[in-house]
Amino acid sequence: MTNSTDTQALENNLQTDDSFKQKQALLKLLTSEDFAELPAISNSKFNIFQALKLQNNEVKHSNFLGWLLNPFESHYLMDCFFKELLKIALRNDSILVDIILKDLTDAKVTLEKMTNDGRRMDIFIDCPTNKLVCVIENKIWSGEGYNQLEDYRNYILNNDKYKDYKYKIFLFLTPYKYLPCEDYKGYIRINYGDILKAINNLMKQYGCLLEDDVKIFIEHYKRMVERNIMGETNKEIVDLCRKIYRENKEAINLIVENSDESAEIFELFVELLKERTDVDKNIVVEGKSVKFLPKGINNTEKLAFGEFDNNMIVNLHSLYWGKKPLYIEIAICKSNDKEKRNSLIKHISKCFSFNKFNGNDWSYSPTVILIEQEELASSDGNKELIKKYMSKKLDECGYIEKLKDALNSWNPEK
Repeated sequence: MTNSTDTQALENNLQTDDSFKQKQALLKLLTSEDFAELPAISNSKFNIFQALKLQNNEVKHSNFLGWLLNPFESHYLMDCFFKELLKIALRNDSILVDIILKDLTDAKVTLEKMTNDGRRMDIFIDCPTNKLVCVIENKIWSGEGYNQLEDYRNYILNNDKYKDYKYKIFLFLTPYKYLPCEDYKGYIRINYGDILKAINNLMKQYGCLLEDDVKIFIEHYKRMVERNIMGETNKEIVDLCRKIYRENKEAINLIVENSDESAEIFELFVELLKERTDVDKNIVVEGKSVKFLPKGINNTEKLAFGEFDNNMIVNLHSLYWGKKPLYIEIAICKSNDKEKRNSLIKHISKCFSFNKFNGNDWSYSPTVILIEQEELASSDGNKELIKKYMSKKLDECGYIEKLKDALNSWNPEK
C-alpha cells in the first residue's frame, strides 16, 4: 500500500519530468534551422510603413488615403482614385453613373474635419461644384465612439451649407468583411480589401504613368495592408510555418497556451486599479471581467438593493473577450425595486449626459476603450507604458470621478 508521502514524491517527479520535456521541446524549436530561416524570409522586403511602425495607426492610414484622394497631390492622378473607390462603394447604387461621368477635381479633402460639437471626421471630401460631399470614417482595430457615426451624418444633413447638395455619401471603413455595400446607420460599409481593389485598378490603368518614387510608395502601402490588415502572406512563408509546426507541435502549443495578450492586458488593468487611490479596494475579479466602485462614496448602503452577489446595484465594469479591446462601462444590475433602479439610471444619465443605458435586466452605459491597438503596438510590450495609457484613458473619460459625484448626489427618496 502506497502512503501519502510516496504519492506526493511521485507527483513531484511527474511534474519535474513534464517540465523537462517542455523545456526540451522549446529548445528543439529555438535551435531549428527552419525557425531561424523564417525571420529572414518574412522580413526580406523593406517596407517604409512597417519600418516606421505605422501599420496600425489610423491617423497615418487616413493621411495616406487623403493624399491619394486629393486631386492635386504629388501623384498627379487627379480624381482617379476617388472615382475608383466610389465605383466599389456605390456599385449597387444608380447614382454611380452620374457621379463617375463628372469631373471631381473640385474635391477639397480635409483630414480631421471638426464638427460643431468638437468631434473630428477622419476624411471629409467636399465637391462644391458637383454638389457632392463624402465622409469616410476609418477604424483599424478600434470600435466606433458613442453616437460617432450618427453625429457625423447629422452634421452634414442638418448643415445649411450642404442643404442643396445632391450627393451625400457616408462610408465606414474597417478591416472586416461584410456583405457588399451593406448599409450601417446610414453608412456604406467598405473594408481594406476594397481599398486594395481600388488601388490595384488604379495601378493597372495609370501605373505606367507614375513617377518611380510614387509607384514605390503606393506599392509599399499595398504590401503593408495585405500583410498587416488583411492577413495575407506569401506561399513560401505559409509552407515553412506549416513545416515548423508539424515538427514542433508541443513547443508551439505550449507557447500559444501561455501567450494570451488580452489576458495579460487585463491583469495589468487589475494591477492598475489596485494602485490607484480613487478606486475602492473591494475589487471583484471574475474570469474575464472586473467590477469595482470609486473610492469616497458617502453611503454605499443606499446602493445595496441589487440582485447580485455583493448586492451593489451599480459597478464600474471592464471586460476582455477574444480580440475585442478592453473597455470600461457603468453596469446597473437587475433589482426588484424597479422604481429606485430607474431613478438611479436617470440620475447617472443626466450627470454623464448619456442618451440612454442599453439593456433591460442589466443596463450598461456607453463603453470607453481603455487601450487602442496603435497604443499597444507603440508600447512594444512595456507593461508600465501600457498601464500609463490605460490610466490616462481612465482620467480622460472621467468615469471614476463622475460616478462618485453622481452616486453621492443621488437621493433615492426623491
